Amino acid sequence: MQLKVSAGFVGLALALVGCGAGGAASANDGGSDYPKKPVRFLVPFAAGGPSSMTALAYASCLEGGLGQPILVENKAGGSGGIAMQELAGAKPDGYTLGLGTNGPLVMNPIVNDLGYSLADFSSVGVMAEMPTVLVVGSDSPYTDAQEFFAAAKAAPGKFSVAVPGATTSAAIELQRLKDEYGIEVTAVPASGNAEMTTNLLGGHVDALFITDHSDVAARIEDGSFMPLAISSPERAAWYPEVPTLAEVGFDDLVNAVSVFGVIGPQGLPEDVLSILEAELETCAADPGVAEQIGERFVPEEFAGSGDLHTAFTAMQDLYQPLLGQQ
Repeated sequence: MQLKVSAGFVGLALALVGCGAGGAASANDGGSDYPKKPVRFLVPFAAGGPSSMTALAYASCLEGGLGQPILVENKAGGSGGIAMQELAGAKPDGYTLGLGTNGPLVMNPIVNDLGYSLADFSSVGVMAEMPTVLVVGSDSPYTDAQEFFAAAKAAPGKFSVAVPGATTSAAIELQRLKDEYGIEVTAVPASGNAEMTTNLLGGHVDALFITDHSDVAARIEDGSFMPLAISSPERAAWYPEVPTLAEVGFDDLVNAVSVFGVIGPQGLPEDVLSILEAELETCAADPGVAEQIGERFVPEEFAGSGDLHTAFTAMQDLYQPLLGQQ
């Protein structure tokens, strides 16, 4: 790997989710009878993690606006590829949707020969954005990031760090840690936050590079997780004492931010897309949804179909030259 991924990507993604969708039609005034039956919603990770909790929070709200059940189905496996393959092959009628995020949707098909690519999906809108946090257990001998990385550099490959999938942003950034900074750790892919947490608490890994969420925050608050660094360009207001990776010497490792959005198969009818986009915007402004997910993870301004598509395309453009060499 020779190409450095632009450190401006996160700023781009955050800017994109600040662009409102505007004049989408609502479910009641769009002139469509969609939906007439329950809607399946595929999540490419195991239950219990931030993707699943985000999907459930929005599903509950969307049911009220759409007037039909939203059936959330967790389909872990293949670094999210199993769910994405099923979604890509579904009929584009709005009755099979899914949660799209960086790894399964963008990076997985670049690295692996799969039956889908980003071009096989329609973007509906953004649900949440979450940075990645490097944490160790309460019994770890390392109390800050500098100590941890110095020890890892002195013992290449000895330190194991769990990540939420082999082709997630977290996993790719750890590879870049080796390629660009000479610090080699062993990435241990997991099916989601729940498995990662079990691995750390059970002493099976030395650290986690984990998607931040309420479950992670609770572990930090009770002392079972100790945060060492965060992937965002600036310190998170909710972890004011936790430095960014850039602050501890890794200026380019700021791309591990998960964008969660609603997607469907390519070719969703315009009236269906408009209805879904409008209802998603309503739910993004619902205090109950924000409370379930974590208010800090729901963008203040809604980003709709075009914005989400642009964000995922930007990720693809950044990572294609890097991952395509593997």
